Amino acid sequence: MAALGWAGSYDTIVFEGCDGAGKTTLAEATARHTNAALIHSTLTPPGTDLVTTYNCLLDRTGRLVFDRCFLSELVYGPLYRGRTRLTYQHMATLVRRVVSRNGIFVHVTAPATVIRRRLAARGEQLPELDEIALVCHRYDELFRAVRTMADVLLITSDHPDEDA
Repeated sequence: MAALGWAGSYDTIVFEGCDGAGKTTLAEATARHTNAALIHSTLTPPGTDLVTTYNCLLDRTGRLVFDRCFLSELVYGPLYRGRTRLTYQHMATLVRRVVSRNGIFVHVTAPATVIRRRLAARGEQLPELDEIALVCHRYDELFRAVRTMADVLLITSDHPDEDA
């Protein structure tokens, strides 16, 4: 597991990356380490106003650790639902909100083979390696944009014995 000494410098930490990359493991450990509230974001129902939803979450007081957030909508929405419910302008607004809370984004990644093995161990549907690689590539592209507005830490959880 990655050392967590860096985490104490931030009030808001957002973990993002492909399903099976290791976000939940890292987010849970980070929340414990920093005594932060852990927020696990799942797919919201159609029609949910994501900007309002995440602004309300970011209005909370105290330290926050997000296990996934609004960024995933910009990756998974177009791939699996044919569109995203957020514009890049919405994303930029929410990224600035995280930054204003003394926040950092953590891009969690792993090789596609490791991700697929983790998904299998969890009993989840197994995408092809090419599909996993595409999701990881989309996250790479997205984080290039986020990096222009916020601090981004890259964590690769590629050790075969690491849980995720």
